[in-house]
Amino acid sequence: MVKQGWKSRSNRRCYNGRGFPQSMEILDLRQLRSRDLEPLLAEEQQLWQSRLQWDYSHTAALILRFADARALTGYAAVEEGRTVGYSFFVYEDYKGLIGDAFVSNPFRNGPTEVRLMTHVIETLEATPGIRRIEAQLMNFGGEAVRQWFAGQNFRSHARRFMGLSLEDSIPPSPNHSPEVEIVGWNPRWFAEAARLITSAYHGHVDSEISDQYRSQAGALRFLENIVRYPGCGVFRESGSLLAFRPGSSTLCGMVLTSAVGVGVAHITQLCVEPEFQGLGIGSVLMDRVLAKLREQNFRTVTLSVTESNRSAVSFYERLRFTTLNEFHAFAWDAPANKGWLPGQRANTVISDK
Repeated sequence: MVKQGWKSRSNRRCYNGRGFPQSMEILDLRQLRSRDLEPLLAEEQQLWQSRLQWDYSHTAALILRFADARALTGYAAVEEGRTVGYSFFVYEDYKGLIGDAFVSNPFRNGPTEVRLMTHVIETLEATPGIRRIEAQLMNFGGEAVRQWFAGQNFRSHARRFMGLSLEDSIPPSPNHSPEVEIVGWNPRWFAEAARLITSAYHGHVDSEISDQYRSQAGALRFLENIVRYPGCGVFRESGSLLAFRPGSSTLCGMVLTSAVGVGVAHITQLCVEPEFQGLGIGSVLMDRVLAKLREQNFRTVTLSVTESNRSAVSFYERLRFTTLNEFHAFAWDAPANKGWLPGQRANTVISDK
């Protein structure tokens, strides 16, 4: 159990004084151990499984390992010795990334989430050198949290988590086949894949959600995370395809997948070079990869898409994907052109006088 005498140095009252027990504390995660987080993570794993068909056990095990090493940066909401919510974050150069946030169902009332997230955001914004914060909170939030983020000058993007059953039928093939050569994933195309991502997402709404899409270095880091590390499932080389124009060594399209549970695959990336969009390359890639996944005994495939990307939403709906969950992505950039200094709150005004 969490020791009652341990209090966060930055423990604050709720933003409206209501909606959470007065005995609730917000503690630094480094004060907790794995045994303090295990019941909460077990509840979170069940939600990931039931709502998203995602096996979260590997991620939960990694979180517990970091907790025991006192290397998990973030905060926990503790009520009478019981951990009822937590959020952790990581630093990546000039950026703070909120890795996860979750609150136990009996305490999922808005104020608890806001109180927890207030500590996280204030810590990140007070960290010297942090100029951007990103968060995609799959199982956390609601309208109260969205409004709170808006009040902190975060941009909000509604997103869908969608799924398709491969047990019923394979979606129909495209009516026309573009002239492309489809080959399996090969690590030697790593740099070219990063170039394709940067080109495909130039000016795209998803580059507002994740700035990794804006540069070659960022796209390489993104690929490292999904191909070589289990942050988004276990990469499936046999379920990832590359598209080339005939006689060309330049990628014009790509689809990447990972295994996120028994019989469940997740499409981590689907993109097409802008000048070749509208030719049916994306349809061919999806048709081929869905057939491959079914041959490999996957029962379900999932993906996430930004709501404002209406063409992509319509494309997936035509393929019979249905919405399993709705969530928001949040992004904040320090307004350097307004006199922002590292370590200063976003709502602090610096006088010109």
